[in-house]
Amino acid sequence: MIKKRLQTSLFFAMALLLGFCMKAQEQLMPLNANAQLISAPAMNLKAARTATLAPLDTIPFFEDFSYSTTSPYPTANHWIDSNVFINHTFPIAPPSIGVATFDGLNKKGYPYNLSALVSNSAQADKLTSKPINLQKKGALVYAPKDSVYLSFYYQAEGRGDAPEANDSLSLDFYKPNQKKWEKVWGRKGYNPSGADSLFHLVMIPILDTAYFDSLFQFRFRNRATLSGSLDHWHVDYIFLDKNRSATDSIMEDNAFEYMSTPFLKNYSTMPFRQYIPSEMATTTGNYIRNNFTTGKNIFYNYSVFDITGATTHTYNGGSANILPYSSNGLHSAPQHSNPPVSFAFPAMTSMGIYTIKHVISSNPDLQRQNDTILQTQRFSDYYAYDDGTAEVGYYNNTYGAKNAVRFTLNAPDTLRALRIYFDPVTDGQNIINAAFNIMVWNDGNNGPGSLIYSDSTNNESHPVYLQGSHNLMPTYPLSQCILLSPGTYYFGIKQKTNRPLNIGFDKNTDHSSAFYYDIGNGWVQSAIKGSIMINPLMGCLLPALPTNIAEPKELDNSLLVFPNPAQNSIHVEAKGTVSGNASVVILSSIGQTVYSAPYAPQEPIDVSALSNGVYFIQLMNDAATPAVTRKLIIAR
Repeated sequence: MIKKRLQTSLFFAMALLLGFCMKAQEQLMPLNANAQLISAPAMNLKAARTATLAPLDTIPFFEDFSYSTTSPYPTANHWIDSNVFINHTFPIAPPSIGVATFDGLNKKGYPYNLSALVSNSAQADKLTSKPINLQKKGALVYAPKDSVYLSFYYQAEGRGDAPEANDSLSLDFYKPNQKKWEKVWGRKGYNPSGADSLFHLVMIPILDTAYFDSLFQFRFRNRATLSGSLDHWHVDYIFLDKNRSATDSIMEDNAFEYMSTPFLKNYSTMPFRQYIPSEMATTTGNYIRNNFTTGKNIFYNYSVFDITGATTHTYNGGSANILPYSSNGLHSAPQHSNPPVSFAFPAMTSMGIYTIKHVISSNPDLQRQNDTILQTQRFSDYYAYDDGTAEVGYYNNTYGAKNAVRFTLNAPDTLRALRIYFDPVTDGQNIINAAFNIMVWNDGNNGPGSLIYSDSTNNESHPVYLQGSHNLMPTYPLSQCILLSPGTYYFGIKQKTNRPLNIGFDKNTDHSSAFYYDIGNGWVQSAIKGSIMINPLMGCLLPALPTNIAEPKELDNSLLVFPNPAQNSIHVEAKGTVSGNASVVILSSIGQTVYSAPYAPQEPIDVSALSNGVYFIQLMNDAATPAVTRKLIIAR
């Protein structure tokens, strides 16, 4: 919440004064921007803003934002503005998948007022319905006696930032003849306790005859700090209909609550070159709930489609009894909640996208739109643990702090860049000029080991923020590509600022076991559950890359290179017969020759002129004998 954020700002100022007298640590901070909305296509915004004002036919009106898996904006079928963020990552235990999130960001994901003080609150988002015909339906003329109610669920904070007392969420009704909006409900901000994490139901009767008009509308609006993704409210399950009552709080509806877990065992996305069948998960996880008061018999299945739309796999989970969520929680029948992944994606020679369609069905079921979710499984040119969205920002409060994320290569590959989402503003101060170095480490068995690559001071990077296609993350290229053999590596950064860089942090997927930080006292595994948004981008375009520099099997000791990692000199020792004209060649990670000399087994080779990184040593014996290759790491 904002008060916490203000306290955090004061902490930074004290840290700068006290320096190392105060122990640094890892922290989370609310975001000042929304990467999804900033990078969303402009056509989506325009479509939502220019929606026709033709009234909806009549009630019932129902909206649960279950299309959050395909769009971050309200559908033009129901709404005439697009300020709120439609998502399924911020809420905790929503009635069904997808909510409308109200915060301090505009429809493009930027703050309404970048310079707004964290202690101030002002009008922020609005969500306004299209006109709804509440006058009559056929021969029926609506009136207060028809017991028309508007109901909805709301949650404060969720996985975001708690609203303070000067923040609020409100509901207004529109009187068309008077051209006047009237507030009919409101809630001041508060900091929910651990016991208050559920959604709250609101039931509003429509009694004033001025509302029974063919152009009736309603709208939600919030007051918040306008300088970031702060003071969150989440709204779901909006229902307007007749013949209801104040106790009409239960719907005979089964629904998905969250997105299903990835079909990959370790990652949400991985490079197509690195995919092998053993990367497949054994099961996927579904979150299904029964919003009624009695058990229901439901069916579940999923289908997998390739990029052409062809079905590549199907699973039928059959039927099972789903108990009420209110008394039993989420559906637990394993054939539905944890169905098997009894197939493997085929080997790929290019990037690809698979769509998994999950479907539940039951009869009766009042709301069908939340019975289907579409899950995307990408095989791209990068690794990712995160789901592509950030709920908060992660930071260390120490100059020189290092962050590293573990990834494992199944085949030789080249690292060309890191994709990193930085929150561009911290407490109203721009961090675009802050600097960091991209770094790569070997596996140290319990965190990062020896350093194998670091961008130099002349090639340091600075946070940027790109606008482009949906879910686009900025890319930070290395000064040179690195050729990596199969194995485990840590990719990350070293910050060159005292201020927090605030890296995007996904709170919905927990891969903290793969994330380490070092604030000067050695590497420590992160204690914060979630996934840091640092994605290694693989695959350099290297037309001149030699095809014969793959390392031989580890058991082949025909060529010894020591010490390795090295600093200033190495020894090369060949086993077996070596011709008199044999030579030693050192190749850079992109295949360029950086050293060549006759083989002299007793003489050290000076490598002091080589920068830190990965190299390959080849012993060229004679034309009839294939070159023997070893990897060399320079780390100082």
